[in-house]
Amino acid sequence: MNYELFDHWTKRIFLVDMTRESDYIFSEITKSWISKYIKQWKKIWILVNKKWYSGWIFCKKCWFVPKCDKCSVNISYHKINNQKIWLCHICKTQYNFPTKCQHCWSSEILEFGIWTQQIAELVENEFKIKTQLIESEKANSINKINEILDSNAEIFIGTSLLNTAMKWINFDLICFLNADLWLNIPDYSAAKNNFYFLYDTFTNHNCKNFIVQSFNTENYSIRTACKMDKKQFEIADNEFRKVWNYPPFTDVCVILYKNEIEERLFNKIDKLYKELLYLKEKYMMNDLEIYSTPPLIYKIFWKYRYNIILKWKNLRNFMDIVYTKLKLNQNWFKIDWQAESLV
Repeated sequence: MNYELFDHWTKRIFLVDMTRESDYIFSEITKSWISKYIKQWKKIWILVNKKWYSGWIFCKKCWFVPKCDKCSVNISYHKINNQKIWLCHICKTQYNFPTKCQHCWSSEILEFGIWTQQIAELVENEFKIKTQLIESEKANSINKINEILDSNAEIFIGTSLLNTAMKWINFDLICFLNADLWLNIPDYSAAKNNFYFLYDTFTNHNCKNFIVQSFNTENYSIRTACKMDKKQFEIADNEFRKVWNYPPFTDVCVILYKNEIEERLFNKIDKLYKELLYLKEKYMMNDLEIYSTPPLIYKIFWKYRYNIILKWKNLRNFMDIVYTKLKLNQNWFKIDWQAESLV
């Protein structure tokens, strides 16, 4: 049995270990419940982590993944009127869909990632039933949501962005195809975001059955969410934050600098980093942590980006000195005082 049942009397949550499943998209229990419910004309909502058609492409031979020229993100592909377009999700630049790898010229180009449009196709092919995509652009008012729900579809597919808008609708089954949504983001708030992604859906929706598919079923954010135990999550998350010196046990400040010329970016960051280290030593703030690192997205709209991150219990005292001595605002640095995220 590849799942664990969390029974809350009015709600049942099935946590599925996808590492033991042969199909990485639909688990056996998900297929079974969908098949059973469509025969009973039940209403099903499938939560997918990304909208549109699919993720990105890569070369099977050299594993090269094409990125946008303006932004350092993988170019994803969409499907509109049965035609594929290649698009950057940040700057919206469109590219021609490649037939060969621009790195090794291999023609073995593969598609990777499952998003809402592709899930709709897979569901319709697997269960021979009509689906309805619920997208934020088309479901931004109660009247528009009612129009969608009045369709003949039995299975609705959408992202977590619609969680609030959909909370007053009674579904019979809600499926999370990827409960690890936030855990792949390198940030100290990832577990918190992942917990509330699940917990808010469980608590906001008057639904009897939930299926949670995960490749990391032992993660505390997933397990405490399935237990619907907010207090236990906060205890576990605070233990993690205390060990690694994250808020609320320290203050975190993120200083961001952007420049279209990469060399100037490095020079500016290096100069500031050395100045901060000098001030740290001068005022004998030995426990202060200072390090530089690129953000999750290194380049946006042709501009390169780099962060300097500071962590300390008494960070406000140090930042008062920094503002006075280094005049950060006048030098085009963006300062996120008491940052809630590092990405």
